[in-house]
Amino acid sequence: MIRLINIHFFILLIGLVGGCASTPQLEPSAEFAPVLPPKVEDERPATGSIFQHGESWTWFGRKRDFEVGDVITVTLNESTQSSKKQAINLSKVSTNDVLTAGMAAKILPEAVSDMKLTGNTTTNTGSGDSSHTASLTGSIATTVVEVLSNGNLVIRGEKKLALTEGSETIQVSGIIRSDDIAPNNTVQSKNIANASIAYKGTGDLAAASRAGWGTRIIHKYWPF
Repeated sequence: MIRLINIHFFILLIGLVGGCASTPQLEPSAEFAPVLPPKVEDERPATGSIFQHGESWTWFGRKRDFEVGDVITVTLNESTQSSKKQAINLSKVSTNDVLTAGMAAKILPEAVSDMKLTGNTTTNTGSGDSSHTASLTGSIATTVVEVLSNGNLVIRGEKKLALTEGSETIQVSGIIRSDDIAPNNTVQSKNIANASIAYKGTGDLAAASRAGWGTRIIHKYWPF
């Protein structure tokens, strides 16, 4: 009977561990859903002017007026590098001139026979180094979700890749100027204000680069 219970417990434990080790799936984000342009109720009447709505001219040629739902390609060329080094060297020395060993020996001879009451020294030394390097290149198509009163454009886009080893998702959002948009309808990621660029992955490759749940628990709660 006890052996049967142990077998059932072992099977249950394997099921729980397997459930924890299952590959998480990236759920679609409603925030990054495509934004469709509003329906045009009526067409603007022809005025006979050579300047039409939706286009303007500058010294460098024709400039387009973007609207909600227009597609703009963002060229990603991001790289970050950070390093930190810290060293600690603490030392504390205390002396006791009031209660000397000789005075204490008269009161508590057995308790202070091996104690040093005239001075105490504490030393704490530690050091740590950390470094981080990351880069992201490529391109992603975004849509205009809002046109601000000053002409700036709020863009947002998402790209999902389903691979054999897992899935990857790239999300980009921020504010751009129409002047920074190239003639081929692209904009550099460095020109995005309040940029939010996220790269997420699931599957075997992402799991291989992540520490196990037991190690993560130890790192989170280990006090030393």
